[in-house]
Amino acid sequence: MQKWRQALLASAFGLISVTLSLPAGMAAPPAPSAEQVLHRMLLMIAGIPRVVSADAEFRLRVGKALSAPPDCVFHGTVKVVRAHPTVRIGGRTVGLLCWIADRYVIGRGFEATERLESFLSRFKFDVLGEKIVEHDRYYLVEGQAKDPRNDPRAMIGWIDFDQGLLAEGTVRYFWGSIDTKQRYTRMQRIWMLTYQYLYSPRFNASMEILYSHILFSSQ
Repeated sequence: MQKWRQALLASAFGLISVTLSLPAGMAAPPAPSAEQVLHRMLLMIAGIPRVVSADAEFRLRVGKALSAPPDCVFHGTVKVVRAHPTVRIGGRTVGLLCWIADRYVIGRGFEATERLESFLSRFKFDVLGEKIVEHDRYYLVEGQAKDPRNDPRAMIGWIDFDQGLLAEGTVRYFWGSIDTKQRYTRMQRIWMLTYQYLYSPRFNASMEILYSHILFSSQ
């Protein structure tokens, strides 16, 4: 479903404000605005070489902890044509649940249909908190839909300002919410997304996505 893809745009699990400990007499540097934090993230994305394809493994669990074996495993290839990703599943676990997830969750929902800048423009953002993680500055950014009829209605996420990366977050819809965590790997002097974890509390269902063999365009 489209909701699963949009969930990759946000990061955080709560409204947490972290106070930084600084030496006496040293003033804390001014926090950037929400627009500056988002601009830093968009600059990082713009600097990524064009991706042609990548292998992907999807692991679906329903009513299970992350440590339990998945109910369904899908192996596929993500291809990017004219900036639009599509996924083709080459093999999956048998069963009705896996067939439904393949057709309606992965097959339809993974494809991006809207540019990130356009999606973000539908929200009003504010910085709610900050923290330091391994010397990097993280800011908690919340976005509320400008139009109350918009779905999703809100998002909130921790963004690594120094690296321009979304770390974890929540996207809220009228029907519920989806939480996400993301991990990155250093490739060709840039950070590439190599792991995603999505969780829907309403359905008590989670999806892990592992990316590998990422192929960049030579142009």
